[in-house]
Amino acid sequence: MRGHELLLDADLAALYIDKHFADTGRYPASLEELANKKYIRAIPTDPFTQSPTSWVVAAPADVQQGAVYDVRSGAKGTGRDGKPYEQW
Repeated sequence: MRGHELLLDADLAALYIDKHFADTGRYPASLEELANKKYIRAIPTDPFTQSPTSWVVAAPADVQQGAVYDVRSGAKGTGRDGKPYEQW
C-alpha cells in the first residue's frame, strides 16, 4: 500500500500546485509557498522517507512560470515494478 500512499500524496500536491497556477498564473517558488499561502496545511510527509523535506521538485519547462511543477519522492530504491521511486 505504501506505493499507493506515495502516489496519493504526490497527486494531491500536484492538484494544489495546479490550483496555485490557476489562481496566480505561475507555479509556486517552493512547496513552502503552497503552505504559506494556505493551499496546503503543511508539506506532506514522503511516505517512503518519512520526511517532508525529501521531496524532489520538478520545474516547469518554462522556468519563468515558477519553480515547482511536480513532486516526486526523494527515496532511494526501486518499487516492485522495477521503477525507481523517484520516477513515480
